[in-house]
Amino acid sequence: MPGPSNALQTAIYRRLTGYAPMKALATGGVFDFVPATAQPPYVKIGDDTAVDWSTMTSNGWDITLTIHSWDFEKAGRKSVKSVMSAIYDALHRQEANVIVTGFTLVMLQSEFETSFQDTSETGQPDHFYHGVQRFRALVQA
Repeated sequence: MPGPSNALQTAIYRRLTGYAPMKALATGGVFDFVPATAQPPYVKIGDDTAVDWSTMTSNGWDITLTIHSWDFEKAGRKSVKSVMSAIYDALHRQEANVIVTGFTLVMLQSEFETSFQDTSETGQPDHFYHGVQRFRALVQA
């Protein structure tokens, strides 16, 4: 049986791209690979880890998933924090609204978030505010 990582990522993507407040704020899009042409503010579904917690009678995984948000420095930290707030509202304890096809999402909750200034590549004039959030999901087959 394949693990649920791809199914969870698909569910998170669908939830974020279908959540109206998120669409209004992250006008640059939601990605797992950010194209060079992407314009902030945008969101990237980042790295994840999966730890098996299966029992004799069921398969289960404890998954952490990192989500990144970016916006130009000129928009201020408030902009990236607004995007992060929409992500939190879309995902935290929203198990009924995050459909992981082929699995049961037992729990989804926020674990951590931070924001900071992120400088651009050397020689480029743009600087960004970068938000990082980590969510924990318990998934059963």
